[in-house]
Amino acid sequence: MTFFKTSICAALLAGASALPALAQDSTTLRIGSWLPPHHLIVSGILQPWADAIEDETGGTLKFEIMTSPLGPPPAQFDLLLDQSFDVGYGVSGHNAGRFPMTQVMDLPFMSPDPWAGSAAAWLTYEKFGAEYGEHEGAHVVGLFTHSNPNINMAKGRVETLADLQGKTIRVGGNVTGRIMSELGASPVQLPPTEAQTAMSRGVADGITFPSESIDFFGITPVITSITRIPGGLYTDTFWVAFNQQSWDALSEEHKAAVEKHSGMGIAMLSGFAWSNGDAYGEGKLNEQGVEFITLPEGEVGAAREKLQPLETEWLAQATEKGFEGQQILDYARAMVDHYRADKSVNVAK
Repeated sequence: MTFFKTSICAALLAGASALPALAQDSTTLRIGSWLPPHHLIVSGILQPWADAIEDETGGTLKFEIMTSPLGPPPAQFDLLLDQSFDVGYGVSGHNAGRFPMTQVMDLPFMSPDPWAGSAAAWLTYEKFGAEYGEHEGAHVVGLFTHSNPNINMAKGRVETLADLQGKTIRVGGNVTGRIMSELGASPVQLPPTEAQTAMSRGVADGITFPSESIDFFGITPVITSITRIPGGLYTDTFWVAFNQQSWDALSEEHKAAVEKHSGMGIAMLSGFAWSNGDAYGEGKLNEQGVEFITLPEGEVGAAREKLQPLETEWLAQATEKGFEGQQILDYARAMVDHYRADKSVNVAK
C-alpha cells in the first residue's frame, strides 16, 4: 500500500503511557496527477474535493496531489491498478474500447453543459455502472465531463459542415476522432501541448476544445475563428477512482467522508470549474479579436443525422455485452434534462 500513516502523539516524546489521549492517527493518500497544479481539474476539482474530505475528517484523512506524472494520460488507470498511487483520475476516451459503457455521455449531443453532463455521467454510472465491470480493481467515486467544445480554427472559418471538408482537426480521444471523420474532417490525435505548433506549421487547421483549454494550453495566439455547436457536439468523460486495496484499507468513517463529498459533489465542482474557466478563456479570445460563429440550426440538424451511427453502434455494443443500452441511454438523457443549466427559473405565469 502506498499511503502513509503518521502518529501525532506528544506522549511518545515523554513516554507512551503518560498522555495516551493525545494520540491520533492520520492517513495520507497520494493522488496521481498528469496535469500541472494550476489546471482547473487539479485546482478547481481535485483540490477542493480533497480539502472538503480533510475538513470532514478533522484532518485524519489527507491527500497529497503529486506534482510530477508517473506516466502519460492513457497509462493512468493501469498505474492506479498497480498501486503507483492511491487515487487517480483520467479520460475514459484515452483508452479506446476499455470503458465503452461508461462513455455514454461521450456520444454526440449528449452533454449541453458541464453541469448536466457531469451530473448525468455520475448518476447513470451510479445506477448501472456496477454491472459494467469496466473498472475492476478500482473503486470509482466520481465521473465528470468538460464543457462544450468548439471548433477552433487557425485557418478558415466553419459556417457550414461543408467547410470542414478537407480540414485537418486535432482531437483528443477516440470518439471525437470518429465524430470529426463523420463530419468530413481529417482528425489527427496530438497532445494539447503540441497543438499550437501543429497549427502554426500547417499540420492542423483547427482543434476541438473548450475555450478554457484554448487559453490554458497557449493556443489562443493562433486562433482566428471559433464555431460554437449548440447542444454540445461531444464531451469527454473523466473518472476519479481509488485503488481498490487503498479503498478497502480505509476506516468506515473515512469511507463515509469520501462518499459524502464525491459523486454529485465532484459533478458540482466540475460545473463550477469548467463554466468559470470558459468565461476566462473566452475573455482572452475576445481580447485577441477572435471571431465567434454559431453553427446554424439546419447545420446542427444535419450534424445530428450524420452522427446517428455512433449511437446505433453504441447500442449494438451494449446488446453484445448483455446490457439494456436503450434503458441506459434514456436514463442518461433524463438526468441531463433534470440538471441542465439553461432552464428558465422564476418565470412569472
